[in-house]
Amino acid sequence: MHQKSGNEPIPPWFLMTLGVIALIGLAAISIVRLIPHDDGSDALPPPAPAFTLPATTAGPQAPVSLVPSPSPSPSLSLSPTETRSFESTAATPSRTTRPPARNVTGQYRVLESYGDSFIGEVLLTNTTGAPQSWRVTVVVPASVTGLRTSWLESLPQPRHSVSGRTHTWTSTVDLAARSTGQLRFHFEHDGGAVSPSSCTVDGASCR
Repeated sequence: MHQKSGNEPIPPWFLMTLGVIALIGLAAISIVRLIPHDDGSDALPPPAPAFTLPATTAGPQAPVSLVPSPSPSPSLSLSPTETRSFESTAATPSRTTRPPARNVTGQYRVLESYGDSFIGEVLLTNTTGAPQSWRVTVVVPASVTGLRTSWLESLPQPRHSVSGRTHTWTSTVDLAARSTGQLRFHFEHDGGAVSPSSCTVDGASCR
């Protein structure tokens, strides 16, 4: 039987195995060094102690709420002159408007009639207890060809103006309270109608 001698060389695979084991050990040491260690430097600080109010000797106190209360909303302040009303603004039915009182009234009539002219009159009456001014407007028909003259019986004479067939007389002196005046006019005509197309005193129709 063949026996091994003490000087037999080490096989190559054994050396390779040792080298691999050594490399693995070095790699493990490097990995361990690269891993960060938790040394406690990044730990959060301990929580602050709970907030407590100093004790008082004035008796029991209502519990204090540390929750912030909402800020009060600004209120609308109005000065006395700016008081607003929130009542309904629905339009109320308007009242029937009464015609203004007639201070001076008029009544038309024909005093004299001739072949080619006539004399007419507007009787003025002040129905109030104070002197009143007045204005008479007479619109004559087309058959009336011209005005010869006009006058106010026993009273200061009015102003007269004409525009087409419209004649207007305006008082120069107020008619006394509860009195009358006779405004008369002498018109020419061609034989046709002598009644005026319109007669008003202060805008109100003559009677």
